Amino acid sequence: MGLFHNIFGMPNTTQQTGASGTKRSVLSSGNHPVTFTKGEIVKGEVTDLRSNEVTIRLNDGQTLHAKLNTAMELSIGQKADFFVQETNDVLITLKLLSDGDTSFTESAIDKALEASGLPKSAHAVSIVRSLLTAGLPVNKEMIQKMMQYSASNKDVELSTLTTLLKHNLPVTKENATQLQAYRNFEHRLLGQAVTLTSALTEAFQFDTVPSSFTEGLLTHFFAEPFASAEGLPSYGQPSASAEGLPSFRQPFAGEAVSSGLQYPSFPEQSTEPSSVPSVSVASAYTNQTLSEEFCPLKSFLTDTEYQKLESIVDSPVFEGEEFFELKQDLTNGTLTANKLFSAISAAKGHSEKITSLFKEEPFLSSLLGKTLLNRFVLTPEELTKDNAIEDFYKHAMKDLAKLTELSSEQDSSAAMKTVADTASKMQENIQFMNSLNHVFPYVQLPLRLTEQLTHGELYVYTKKKDLSAKNREVSILLHLDMDALGPTDIHITLLQKNVTAKFYLNEPDACELVTGQLSTFADALQKKGYTLNASVTKRTKEPDIVNDFMDSGEAVPMKRFIFDIRA
Repeated sequence: MGLFHNIFGMPNTTQQTGASGTKRSVLSSGNHPVTFTKGEIVKGEVTDLRSNEVTIRLNDGQTLHAKLNTAMELSIGQKADFFVQETNDVLITLKLLSDGDTSFTESAIDKALEASGLPKSAHAVSIVRSLLTAGLPVNKEMIQKMMQYSASNKDVELSTLTTLLKHNLPVTKENATQLQAYRNFEHRLLGQAVTLTSALTEAFQFDTVPSSFTEGLLTHFFAEPFASAEGLPSYGQPSASAEGLPSFRQPFAGEAVSSGLQYPSFPEQSTEPSSVPSVSVASAYTNQTLSEEFCPLKSFLTDTEYQKLESIVDSPVFEGEEFFELKQDLTNGTLTANKLFSAISAAKGHSEKITSLFKEEPFLSSLLGKTLLNRFVLTPEELTKDNAIEDFYKHAMKDLAKLTELSSEQDSSAAMKTVADTASKMQENIQFMNSLNHVFPYVQLPLRLTEQLTHGELYVYTKKKDLSAKNREVSILLHLDMDALGPTDIHITLLQKNVTAKFYLNEPDACELVTGQLSTFADALQKKGYTLNASVTKRTKEPDIVNDFMDSGEAVPMKRFIFDIRA
C-alpha cells in the first residue's frame, strides 16, 4: 500500500481487489470501470497534466487518471505508452515506457526557442525542457530569466530552480541550496544542532577560546538568576522537578549539513476550542517516564567528575552569599546543569578562569554542549502548549543569531568556524522552512524522547474545497526516525469525531510492537470522545518533501483552518 493518499479532489474511484490483491479500477468518462494489473502496458493520448498526475484518453475512448512515478517530459496531446508500476488503494502509478510521438517534445522546444528568438544551444534546450516539465510558461521572458538564474547557481539542478519559480519562492542562492538539501534529505535541523554543539565542545577543549566569547555565551544562554534557572529554557519550562541535562546520543554527528534573521511565522495554533483531540501520538503508545535528562548532575556524572565539580565550586570564583544555594544544592545532590551554568554566568570578572576550567575539565565543556543542545529540541509534552512550535523557533533564531555573532568575531579555529557556519546554515534552514509554509504546511520537529533524540517532520494537507465546509477533513503526516522502531510514518486523518491512523514501519518486529500498543492509543482518544480506526503496515517509501508535496497538487496554508498540533 502506498504511503500517500491523494486528498486534493481527484475523480471518484471504485476499488476492485482480485485474489492477488493487485487489481484496481478507475471510472472512465462513460462511468464504466477500467481494470488494470501491475505490469500491464497502457497506451493513449495525454489530455491533462497536473504536477505528477496525468489524465490519459485510452485507445478505446475511455479515460484513465493516474499518478506518474517521476516528473516526465509530457505534454497535453502527446501519445505515449506507460507501464503500470504500482496499484494502490487510490491511484495506479505509471512509468513512461516509450514515447509514441517522439518528435512532440522536441518540436515544442524548437517552437518555443524560435518564438523567443533564441539560438538552440544545449543549455537553452535543457532550460525549455525543465520549464515544460514543471508546467511553467516557455516564453522569451521566462527562458531568459531561467538562463540568468542558472548562471548564478551553476551547481544547482534546473529542476530545483523551476520548483522555486513554480511556487513563487525567491530564486536566491540560499533558497536553491536549501531546496537542494531537502531533495537530498540533508536538511535535518537536529543533525545540524548536534554538529554545532559538538564543535562548540571541541573548541573549548582543544582550541584557544577568548574569555570574551565565554562571557558572551554564558550571559546570553544563562543570564537568568541561577537560583530560579531550573530545567529547560523559559519557552518550554516544565515543573520544578524536570530539571537539567538531556540524555542524548549523537545520531547525526557525521551527517552532511546544508547551507537573514527574521522571526518565522510558522503554522498558527488556534486558541479556540479545537475539534481535534489533544492526544500526543508519541505519548499515546509510548510509556513516557522521566529519564536522565531530568535528573540532577549527581545521578549521571561519575564520582570523579562530581568531586572535581565540588572542587570547582569551592574555588574563589564562587565566593559570596549569592552562591550559597549553588553550594547547598551541590552538597544535597540536587544541582542541575542549568543551575550550574547560571551560577557560572553570574561569576562576573572571572571569565578567563572559567574559560580555562572548560579546557582543563573536559566533562564541564561536554556538559555545556549537551545543555545547549537542549535548547534546539522539543519534547512531546512541550508540543501540548499553546504556540509551542512558533515560540521554539523564535528562541532558536535568537540563540543562533547570538552564536553566529560571537563565533564570527573570533580568530577562526577550525571548530569555531564550524560553529559559525553551522549556526548560519541553521538560520537559513529555518527561514526557508518558513517560506515553505507559504506553499504547504510543513515543519521540522527536532524531538527529545525518553531515551533518544529524533528527527521529526510534520506535514499537513487537506482538500482545498473542504476547508470551508462544516465537516471538513484534516490530514497530517508525521515522520519520525526512531532508534527502536526505525523510520516511522504516521498518517492521521480526522473527519468529525473519527480518527484514522495508519502507521508505516520498515521491520516486522516494529510493526508487531506498535500493533500491540494501538489499544492504548484508542483508549486515550475514546476518553476525549473520538473513535479510532488504526492499522499498521510495511513502509514503502521515504516521504519526499519535493516530489510528494511541492509537486503533487495545491496545498493550503495551515493558518487558514483550525488545527491543533497536539493531535
